[in-house]
Amino acid sequence: VKAVADDLVGDKGGNLGRSVVVAGRTQGAPVHALCHALNAALGNAGKTVTYLPMSEEEAASSVDGLKRLCAEMARGEVDTLVCLGVNPVYDAPVDLKFADLFAKVGTRITLSVESTETAHASNWILSGAHYLESWGDTEAYDGTCAPIQPMIAPLFAGKSDLEVLGIIAGMEKPDGYEIVRATWKGRLGMGAAGGLAGADFERTWRRALFDGILKNAPSAAEAPGASVNLGAVAGALRSTEFTGGPTDGSLDVVFTTWNVGDGRFANYGWLQELPEPITKLVWDNVALISPKTAARLGLAREPETVKKRRGRMARITVDGYSMELPAWALPGLPDNVVVLPLGYGRQRCGRVGEGVGFNTYAVRTSGSRHLARGALLERSGDGEKWHTISTTQLHGSMEGRALLREVDAAAWRKHGRQPPVVKTDEYGKESTLNFAERLRGGELTEAPATINIYSSPQRGGKDMRALPGTDFFKRPQWGMTIDLGTCIGCNVCTVACQAENNIPIVGKIEADKGRTMHWIRVDRYFVSEADLSRPNPEEAFPEDPHLSVAFQPVACVHCENAPCETVCPVNATVHGIEGINYMVYNRCIGTRYCANNCPYKVRRFNFFDYGVAKFNGDYIGKDKMPGGGPANVNLIPPRLREKLDEITKLQMNPDVTVRSRGVMEKCTYCIQRINAARIETKLKDLPAIPDGMFQTACQQACPTGAIVFGDILDTTSNGGKGSAAYQAREHGRSYLLLGFLNTRPRTTHMAGLRNSNPAIRKPVEDPFEPEGGGPEGGEHAHAGGTRWLDRSSASRDQGHKMSLTVLGGRA
Repeated sequence: VKAVADDLVGDKGGNLGRSVVVAGRTQGAPVHALCHALNAALGNAGKTVTYLPMSEEEAASSVDGLKRLCAEMARGEVDTLVCLGVNPVYDAPVDLKFADLFAKVGTRITLSVESTETAHASNWILSGAHYLESWGDTEAYDGTCAPIQPMIAPLFAGKSDLEVLGIIAGMEKPDGYEIVRATWKGRLGMGAAGGLAGADFERTWRRALFDGILKNAPSAAEAPGASVNLGAVAGALRSTEFTGGPTDGSLDVVFTTWNVGDGRFANYGWLQELPEPITKLVWDNVALISPKTAARLGLAREPETVKKRRGRMARITVDGYSMELPAWALPGLPDNVVVLPLGYGRQRCGRVGEGVGFNTYAVRTSGSRHLARGALLERSGDGEKWHTISTTQLHGSMEGRALLREVDAAAWRKHGRQPPVVKTDEYGKESTLNFAERLRGGELTEAPATINIYSSPQRGGKDMRALPGTDFFKRPQWGMTIDLGTCIGCNVCTVACQAENNIPIVGKIEADKGRTMHWIRVDRYFVSEADLSRPNPEEAFPEDPHLSVAFQPVACVHCENAPCETVCPVNATVHGIEGINYMVYNRCIGTRYCANNCPYKVRRFNFFDYGVAKFNGDYIGKDKMPGGGPANVNLIPPRLREKLDEITKLQMNPDVTVRSRGVMEKCTYCIQRINAARIETKLKDLPAIPDGMFQTACQQACPTGAIVFGDILDTTSNGGKGSAAYQAREHGRSYLLLGFLNTRPRTTHMAGLRNSNPAIRKPVEDPFEPEGGGPEGGEHAHAGGTRWLDRSSASRDQGHKMSLTVLGGRA
């Protein structure tokens, strides 16, 4: 270990000496011990790595406790079993046979908010209170205490975990509020010598509720200086059998989770219809394998051009347990490795999630909770069994154009501070190109300068900039910027927008037709570090071992020269004086001309009454329909379908309308939040809406801060630097998506930066077109670290001809 650490510290660049070694959660204890030893040798312990004391109870394995419980049930020693907010009948390791043993217990009580397999197998089902209806508290690892207070009273008179435990402990009328207060009184020493008096406690308690945290609370003792017992680490490594990697006849299986988590969110339609970031699958889970493994096993995917996507059914056997599910080849995965997403295949969870996907807990054992070895994967039956797969990756495609732009960090460090370059085209027209617009392969480097044919009344002429006194010259003028170097493709913006704007789900059948209603989508691209200058560059993909992924969120960009507005026969889509492309629902007659004319493919049409009828709901005459009725209940006339009840309506945002069928809709920049901020500004008698006074839903939810929104004409905020939106728009990495079309988007994107390993590929410091040469001129280099796309053979060729800087079309 010391030799490895010395080698890391003594590297040529001096960078690895500051590295932290981290082991993944799928690794065993010996590997984690080895990482601790390396961090200690690197001097990270107590600096970049902090160790905290842990009791034996905290360190105990929950699986060991579950094993002891199953053993006691098998011996008949358990008369009453109470399950609080858990679902072991569904997700317990298959080798424990928990469901069979649970059925032998005399009294089975389950506290649950929703319908679960465990609740269905119980004698007594207690209505649980949602966490937003419950009192509680938390203690952080450093001893910080924080109260949990409910947002609403229980809708269905449910009980929290604390209250049920109080009943079990003998309390006659347990109250969560009083239980938490009693705990805090004891923690703060009320009544004891030196503790808080009654009035002082009440004041401290109310302040903690207001602040959300107990300030100046006694913190946990700091951990003593942690040291590594290298002898114990060496002994653990010697006693561990490290076999070789997976082989053709012995595959590795990695268990993971997708949008629905471990299954507890399976009945949430928003999450079922939220595309998984890499596969872009909705309403399903699959066995993910590499393209090479899929070809070897006869499980290769159908061509991208197939209208209805299907996955070939396969049988996987792990530790003697088998199940069937569709296989799906995905570039970037190691060969002979199968990734199985958990949380699907629920049998008791509600109308939305029941029967969706496949229950992979059927092959997950107590000894292989994260990683299993020695698995077998083969085609099911005669090999002609298929399963319909709904993927959104090719929906709203904009292939054939420069969309996502990335560049090596070395190029930005070298050229990023240079001023924009003025280019003169063949017609003598000048245009100014910043760093991102000059990248090799971008249309603006070769295309003539964009000019307006028509005079814009909101800009006051044909010029690109608004003239004084015109609409677009007056503040505020709203705009958004999305940083592709910060976006991690988590899709949180998509579901946040869905919740904020009452966007309905449509179901697997309609999603397979491309009718998902999301106002913002996150496009995924595969990026290869392979050498594409070879004669057959397609051989580098998808076998490139250094394949990476890039993401690009795309919503309505609110074009100043909006193509949708010129074709609407009823003026349902119009431009406002603040630069927003409005969508007037009451005018829309559903011609969908605007969607056809939108180059960004970001407009959504309500084909059915998704927003006012229950998903998978019953309807009049269902029992008399042959075969139980159609699989797609949307085909049933709206007047016969079950409508939303009052409880369901509570999920709707009252500030946003609920749209019905026949209406086109798209991103509105959260106009309801803009209006609320405008009203608040008037009440406070402010001259303008301050920068950062409000956020759009996607911006508020983004965990990396990749989305910025605000007034793009605000040059005075933030100490004279201007609004965050103004600064981002003026940044050298900012570019207009499909800017060569002269649509003048109000939403801009910032080119991403890649800091690739120089041992794999030498960074490109000059990613621009060579002087006097086009895309093919000069060195056929890796321009900026963006390499490849996988869509079809035609788009692969096209992507290569784009000179490797920009990605056109989505993989």
